[in-house]
Formats: sequence, structure tokens, C-alpha cells
Amino acid sequence: MLKSLLVHVSNYTTASVLVTLASVISFPILTRLLSVEEYGVMNLVATALALLVGIGKLGLQHSALRYYSEVRAGKHAAGLGQYEATVAFGMVASALVVAVFWAVVSQWVPERVWNDPRVAPLFLLTAGLIVVRAFDSALINQLRAQERSRAITIYSVARRYAVLILTIGALLLVAGDLWGFYGATVLAETVATVWLAAWMWRRGRPSLKDFDPRLYRNMLVFGLPMIGYELSSVILAMGDRYVIQNLLGPEPLGHYAAAYNLCDYVRAVFLASFSAAVVPMYLRIWEEQGREATLELLHRFLHLYIMVAMLVIAGLSATGGELIGLLASPKYREGAEVIPYVIAGMAFDGLVMVAGAGLYIEKRSKAGMGLVAVCAVLNIALNFLLIPMLGLIGAGVATVASYAALLLLALRMGHERLPVRLPVVAFLKFGAIGLAMYAALMHIEFEHELLTLAARIAAGAVLYPAMVLLADKAARQWASQGWSRLTRGHAGAIRAELP
Repeated sequence: MLKSLLVHVSNYTTASVLVTLASVISFPILTRLLSVEEYGVMNLVATALALLVGIGKLGLQHSALRYYSEVRAGKHAAGLGQYEATVAFGMVASALVVAVFWAVVSQWVPERVWNDPRVAPLFLLTAGLIVVRAFDSALINQLRAQERSRAITIYSVARRYAVLILTIGALLLVAGDLWGFYGATVLAETVATVWLAAWMWRRGRPSLKDFDPRLYRNMLVFGLPMIGYELSSVILAMGDRYVIQNLLGPEPLGHYAAAYNLCDYVRAVFLASFSAAVVPMYLRIWEEQGREATLELLHRFLHLYIMVAMLVIAGLSATGGELIGLLASPKYREGAEVIPYVIAGMAFDGLVMVAGAGLYIEKRSKAGMGLVAVCAVLNIALNFLLIPMLGLIGAGVATVASYAALLLLALRMGHERLPVRLPVVAFLKFGAIGLAMYAALMHIEFEHELLTLAARIAAGAVLYPAMVLLADKAARQWASQGWSRLTRGHAGAIRAELP
């Protein structure tokens, strides 16, 4: 069971590493080709798109993941063909309505509301991305429900590099501004999504006549509250951009956005793959093996996740300033002060779908929406309270406090159906090890930032695993099992070559 989880984690991690590498390549190019103000506007457009795509999907991306195992197990009258048609046509239709509505309404809003004349035309240009991204989500979540992590990896990497090549090419050769960036983004994402649909439907496209109204209604009952969940999640993650813009202006927003994006790259590589792998797996195990097997998987997962998360939090906190200076340029260095808070908040967020697994299994989507909405409001309120007192650090503190509250609420409300326990001992143990590593790394400093960065990464790569192996029995067992498989495989290869 854990071996299968690690295989999927490995596939998702490979995708995350390669996709994030593309982002790392584009990050210093974008921050240098665009002004700090343009970078801030780009994040405003990205936030609006995230909200609108969330509305357009009607929460059906969650239904696609949640209902697949039940349809496959024969617990619904609809078959898999009807499931595919219902998800695809349902999500595209709703996204198209939202895209047309937004294309009209965004042009009626007075320019003073956006506080920048470029925003409204960019909203019109990018409206089509609402449909493209909703359709892409419909396809990806079907693959994810099927636990086809390798296919998702190949597609995600190909798509990301296609977008990278076209956007950077457009900025350098066509238009070195946001128009060139978003024009190329629309083209690249559309072509990639159409290609994925052609590949998935190569043996036959879903027919509109296979659309199942009854299944669609069931999916909407679960999915519609997830719109609130999705929108609240976006506000929780990105709503602080508007507060910073309002209270501090576009330049501090650019600093904060650069630091937040750096944390998101690291989260995508080291943490997101765990959540992507474990959710479809625990849903399948729940349907096939029941409660105890599901709890066993989740508790082993939590121990592993916390071990990795504390390394990520401590490591990025110790190297974040140097990374921003190297990747984004020194003009964004002021944002480094928020990194420890933001990456810790993201690590807490990665635990929510496990801590609240009982809510997801029970299809209590309204309760999940309520939790995230409450924490989104808390986040905005804390930003308005803390930013005037602490500056950008106030936004970081609001982020970690809000995600910590979300984790605790999800754990509490999901406990009745599935009593997941957070391993407090693991939190304290790995937290202490991470803090010790951070303190040691901060004593490493050279005249050149690049040398400091390299030395801290190298030292952390030795210190944290060594301390974990000394302090944690499960880590020693996993390391021993991994070494045994490696040596057995190597010995078998040598025997195969012998005459």
C-alpha cells in the first residue's frame, strides 16, 4: 500500500520538479523583462482567472475525483462512458457561460476600480482561458481518479514547456509586455488541452447523448458547494494581493508576489505530489478495503509528510533570501522576509485533505466549503489588521495563521467519520530537527551569495537526513528497505551478466 503511494508520489514529484524547473527558468526572465508594477498586475490577472475558473468548473473537478471509484464499483446506474461525457460536457458548458459573462462585465467596470488601464483589456484577452482551463481540469481529474500518474506527468511537463517556449519567445521577439505574455499563454494552453483530449479520446470521443442528467445532478449536489470551497481557497491563497495593493501599493505587492511564487515553486516540487497521490488512493481503499485500511494509510502518510515538510520549511527559510536574489534579481529581495511564514502555511494546507478525509468521503462538501470560507475571511481580516503594523510580514503571519486554523477545523469536523490523528510527536520531533538545521545553516555565510546558497543547501542535505535517521525509527526502516531493494536489484543485474 505504501509502496504504491510512493510510486505515485514519485511520478507526481517528477512532474513537479520538471514543471517547476520551467517556472524557475521563466521566473528570472519575467522579473527582468517586466517592471515590478507589471509583475504585480500579472498577479492580479492571475488571481481573477483563478477565481473565475473556480466558478466555471462548478466544483465538478472534485466530483470527477470523488465519484469515479463509485461508478467503477457499480454503485451508480451510469457507466464509465456516461461518467466521462458528463464530466467533460458539464464543465465546458458552465465555464463557457462564465467566460462570456466575464468578458462583458469586466469591460463595464470603471477604470478607477482596477487602478490600472491595462487590467480591463487583459481580462478580455484572457477570458477564453476560463473555458480552456476548466476543460483541462475535467480531463486531468479523470486521469487522476484513475491513478494514471505517469500519463499526468508526461502531459503536465509537455504542456508547461510549450507554454514556457511560446511566452518567452513572445516576450523576446513579439511584444515585451503583458500582451505578449498572455497572448502566447492563451495559444499554448489551448493547443495543449486540445492535444490531451485527442489522446484520451483516441478510441472514441464521448457523445453528448451519453451525458447523464441524473449523474450530473448528483455531481452538482456534491460539487456546487465546492465552488465556494474553490473560491474561498483562492481568496485564502491570493486575496492578500488586493489588500497589499490597497494598503501598500504595487511595488510591495511585486515583492510579496515574487516571494510567494518562489514558495509555491518549492511546494509544488516537494509537497504537492503527496496530496495529489494520496487522495485518489484513500478513496479507492475506502471503497475496496474499508475504514481501518484507510486509517492505516493516512497515519503512515502523515508521518512521512511531516518529515519532508519540516525539511522544506527550514531549508527554504534558510536559503530564501539568496534564492530570490539569484532568481528574481536583488530588486525583489525585500520580499524574502515573508518566506518562512508563507511556506509554513502551504505545508499546513497540504495536510487539510488528509486531516479532513472524513468530510470528503462522506461527501460533506458544504461543511468543507464553510471551513475554507471562514478561514478566507479570517485571512483577509488578519491582513487588514497586521499589514499596517508589520508591513509585508503581517501578510505572511496572516497566511500561516489562517492555514493552521483550517487544518485544525478540518481535523475536528472530519473526526466523526474518520478519526485521523495528527502525530504530535512527529510534529515536535521533526520540527525540532528542522529548527536545529536552520540554526546551523544560518551560521554559514560567505561574501558571495551564490557560495552561501550552495554551502547551505549542501550542509542541509547532510544534516537533516542524518538527524532524522538518528531520531526516527520509521525513517530508519524505510531507509533500510530502500537500500535492500537497491542492493538486491544491483546484485540481480550482476548475476544476469554472468555466463
